[in-house]
Amino acid sequence: MTKPTDIEAEESPEIEPETADFQDKYLRAQAELDNQRKRFETERATLLRYGQEALLEDLLPVVDNFDRATEHVPEDQQGSSWVTGIQYIQKNLMDVLAQHGISPVEAKIGDVYDPQTQEAIGTADTTEVAEDHIVQVVAKGYKLHDKLLRPVRVTVAKPTKSNEN
Repeated sequence: MTKPTDIEAEESPEIEPETADFQDKYLRAQAELDNQRKRFETERATLLRYGQEALLEDLLPVVDNFDRATEHVPEDQQGSSWVTGIQYIQKNLMDVLAQHGISPVEAKIGDVYDPQTQEAIGTADTTEVAEDHIVQVVAKGYKLHDKLLRPVRVTVAKPTKSNEN
């Protein structure tokens, strides 16, 4: 028995469908490998960008406490080196958070309430601010890069009873 040559193998009807099947399987496996590699790179980039989210979220109450402490410094302590040191530590903490992608979400009294970036924790009857506008900022909000980490916690003006006649 002689072995078929390459030319005879190409012309053999039994081998051609099997080769095409292997070629198709190879191409599909290659495409799946490429897709898996792309998914892995996307997940890796997301993990690197947002992997510290839980830790950074846990630090936000510390930031809030620094804010409260520096907002309520007694008059006679305003220029003391101790207060200056606390303010310096607060600034260092905010700088470190900024280096890791944390930025405050801006909101102030009189702004229109935005449920995308703000959480209404209460309402207030008032004529000083228009309906659905912020009456009080209770806690600052923060973003991690482009993702909302914590919404701004606000009190929102509701319609006064005199307007409901």
